[in-house]
Amino acid sequence: METKQVVLITGGAKRLGLAMAQHLLGEGYRVVIHCNTSCGEAKALGDDCRTVQANLTNREELQALFLKAVACFGQVDHLINNASVFPSASIDQTTFELWDEVMAIHNTAPFFLSKSLYLHLVERGTTGSVINMVDSKIEAPTASRSAYYISKGALLAQTKTLAVSLAPTLRVNAISPGAVLSNGDDTYFAKMAERLPLKHTGSAPDIVQAVAYLLHADFVTGTELPVDGGQRLL
Repeated sequence: METKQVVLITGGAKRLGLAMAQHLLGEGYRVVIHCNTSCGEAKALGDDCRTVQANLTNREELQALFLKAVACFGQVDHLINNASVFPSASIDQTTFELWDEVMAIHNTAPFFLSKSLYLHLVERGTTGSVINMVDSKIEAPTASRSAYYISKGALLAQTKTLAVSLAPTLRVNAISPGAVLSNGDDTYFAKMAERLPLKHTGSAPDIVQAVAYLLHADFVTGTELPVDGGQRLL
């Protein structure tokens, strides 16, 4: 890569976000990792990695986040909206506060960060991309996480809308992981390993490969890439 492009990853300090950061640094990108309460291992990833802190549910901090990211290396070229919360709450347990939190993180923040990147790239006279992390189970949601699945479904709709609205400056795509990283429910993952057509669950590298592809896929926009071992075929 002749010029090191810069990728901003929200929620990039742990789990899938950290795996993305480590891989992209190895591919020659510079990476800005957004974190909220803790940046964890991200601070030790080297000179081509910076961290910026912001609470995505706070509008003032959200507005400042992109400017802080640009200040790290003087530019941002790609955005991965990876930050997520996964509350377990049925509809009768869903409060206004929980609803506002999942919508802020899964919809408001991705929308306004994408807008900021678009304006930044227009000013620079160049192009870039956005990758939104969705969820394979929005096709068959469970009743225990109503607000979560609704917000992720809205993020998928946002992906398609912004792919039209922000073209040709930005390509906007989504990745929908399936059973990739356990959230502690090992029984569910063991069951999925038996049920999936591929007969095994996934891992962080499976998502990282999809990210790397979409960053380079200059003729792909407005698409959803399921990485779910065939779960949607069940």
